[in-house]
Amino acid sequence: MVKVRQAERHDIPAIKKTATMAWHDAYQNIMAANTIVQFLTAAYSDERLEKRLNDSLFLVAEEQGEVIAFANFINGRELYLAAIYVMPGYQRKDVGTALLQEGIKRFDDYTALFVEVASDNQGARNFYHKHGFELVREYEEEIFGEKILTGLLEKRLNLE
Repeated sequence: MVKVRQAERHDIPAIKKTATMAWHDAYQNIMAANTIVQFLTAAYSDERLEKRLNDSLFLVAEEQGEVIAFANFINGRELYLAAIYVMPGYQRKDVGTALLQEGIKRFDDYTALFVEVASDNQGARNFYHKHGFELVREYEEEIFGEKILTGLLEKRLNLE
């Protein structure tokens, strides 16, 4: 049984492991290996993760006490899903869905949720489409010198 809860400082090593495994799995045919390593080193340093734990909603999903996935929501004027990653062996088992639903429940005053995703990341695009996200626009961004086509997706919330 998967349990979703607020991430805590002691989860940082498991979050880093999950990010590393999920990123290599998702992006190995999209980005150069050194770009992936550079991104993970910058985005998932202990200091950066501590800041994200303190400044945003950071959820983990665990099974039998082991962290198997995480999601990070950033709220301000708009609500963004900054990250959602599931360990490869647990993908397509509704773990990501549980994280997404829990995050949305905690922000009931927003009318939309935005996420950026590499356009070539078909697995992620399928996940978001299944959950009602629609493409707003595509643009090229640079990640450590590598140009990546990225899509901005939006999910309308609280529509009754």
